[in-house]
Amino acid sequence: MKDMKKILTNKSTLTFIAGVLFVLLFLKQCNQIESLKQDVNFANNDANRNLNNYLAAQDSVQVLVNSNGEKVVQIRSYEFDLSKLQDKQKELTNKYKKALDLNDDLKEVNSLISADLEIKDSLLAEASVVQIDSTSAEVTYESYKDYGNGNSRSLFGTSTVKYDFGQFKVLDSKFELKQTLSLFAAIETGEDGADRLKLGTKYPGIEINNIENINLVNTRLNRKFKKKAGWSIGIGVQYGINLNNNQVISTGPSIGLGVYWSPKFLRF
Repeated sequence: MKDMKKILTNKSTLTFIAGVLFVLLFLKQCNQIESLKQDVNFANNDANRNLNNYLAAQDSVQVLVNSNGEKVVQIRSYEFDLSKLQDKQKELTNKYKKALDLNDDLKEVNSLISADLEIKDSLLAEASVVQIDSTSAEVTYESYKDYGNGNSRSLFGTSTVKYDFGQFKVLDSKFELKQTLSLFAAIETGEDGADRLKLGTKYPGIEINNIENINLVNTRLNRKFKKKAGWSIGIGVQYGINLNNNQVISTGPSIGLGVYWSPKFLRF
């Protein structure tokens, strides 16, 4: 008790203890502010993501014309957080999982893209006739178009025609239609900061009724490792303020075994 009373009445000791308590409280406050900033940042990101998805749900396909006079369509992109998908979002992502055989957690998947296409086409084909016998003939049809950039259409067909009892009859017909369709797509960030899917093709007669882009993020995986403040026991080598056995405060190096409290930003 005498030693304890002596320590408590020593001004140097009390000053040292007060200084230590002040530093610990200050570091704790810094940790709380850092955690609060991170929570506010996550809340702002969630709010911006929800607003973007609301606007994307209200958006419709916009038809643009590029410098070559060709149609280009675009629509606002969704952004889904895989760590907390809502029911409607799960429905949208499930159709991609089934169609593309994706893993359940969509690991390593960055974007989901779909497009509904409708082709409206008409053609003129060259026809030639080959006589088979006195009452029948074979008609051959051929057509080929190259629209550039990997877009083309070819048609080949035959029909057998027979003249019987004063009437022409088509006995059988066979047609082979081959089309190659090339689509160009990009996800572009606009001046408003929103991503939009842009889709275009040189194939004529293409009607793009609907397109969809879902950008995927995972805040749980992307979140920086959150270090924890706390107490620990260890051997330390330091240079600083020392309290000697005779209650004399001095500065200098020291080695010792002790109990330490470290803030998050000092942990590694």
